[in-house]
Amino acid sequence: MKYGTSKPATIGGKYPYLRMNNITYEGQLDLTDLKFIDIPDKEIEKCVVRKGDVLFNRTNSKELVGKTCVFNIDTPMVIAGYIIRVKVNEKVIPEYLSTFLNLKYSKNILFEMCKAAIGQANINAQELQDIEIIIPPMSLQLKFLDLLHQTDKSKFVCYSNFKSQFIE
Repeated sequence: MKYGTSKPATIGGKYPYLRMNNITYEGQLDLTDLKFIDIPDKEIEKCVVRKGDVLFNRTNSKELVGKTCVFNIDTPMVIAGYIIRVKVNEKVIPEYLSTFLNLKYSKNILFEMCKAAIGQANINAQELQDIEIIIPPMSLQLKFLDLLHQTDKSKFVCYSNFKSQFIE
């Protein structure tokens, strides 16, 4: 687990910069308001995310702490300090971990454990690591991933059909 950088976004920055609003409450990566940042090459590995990393929003309003998503694109990006980058091991797939942390059950646990201070609440990396997570066998996680992909395809087909009928 690694924190992102506390450096501010810059106009004309070299790297795309993910901030807490780039993770939705539903667990998706939202790149509609993407900023950019310059980071010295020697610091980039500390705060870069790559495909397959899990992003956890550690600081926000109490209701939004714990927003989690899988970074699922090929372009490496830099994360802000309000986000924890989680690299999973061979026991869990990123999509399972992200989905688990986005369950209402998990969000309730996160809500209760985060500490609020001056309008912002926080969960640190150690507290995140201490959360007990039910990890099913890999075969079940892979079945879950397959169902997740099928659901995503169905959503796309439904939206495409709706769009062709009602939106010009």
